[in-house]
Amino acid sequence: MRPIYLTLTLILLPLLFVSGSCKRRHKRGEIASSISAGDPAFAGHFIDGFYGIEANAWRWTNKQFAVMLNPPLHSAERGAQLVVHLSVPDPVIEHSQFVELSCSVQGLKLAPQVFAKPGAYTYIRDVPADKLQGSEVYIDFELDHSLPPKPPDIRQLGIIVSQVELLAK
Repeated sequence: MRPIYLTLTLILLPLLFVSGSCKRRHKRGEIASSISAGDPAFAGHFIDGFYGIEANAWRWTNKQFAVMLNPPLHSAERGAQLVVHLSVPDPVIEHSQFVELSCSVQGLKLAPQVFAKPGAYTYIRDVPADKLQGSEVYIDFELDHSLPPKPPDIRQLGIIVSQVELLAK
């Protein structure tokens, strides 16, 4: 007869290997390299200039807004791509004819993008490896135009963001 600890070890060891290969789930308060604006678990990553979740999928921004992400694996050597899934609503274009989105990662200004028509867009920019050395990456955004508050809504509205990610190269 085998000792009980040997039997338990033989049963539990395969479970450890199986559980270790499962996809890791995001825990509240943990940094992530891809954040969904509609997921309350990522609320802490939208650190400035974002309003509450709407339609369980997106958030309005202010004129200035910022996120905090974790650099993806190996990006400190290879760099990464910043990808922002966004929409420019009709009223923003009607108010200003266009809106320009500027961005800086850890103080490095990335090329801006101008949106002259309402619709869904993807803002994609390369981020050099030297800006991805730490465990947290601060990304600041700014719009040149936004909608002024219009009572009863006291928010200054910019664009709509659904997802922000740093993707490994």
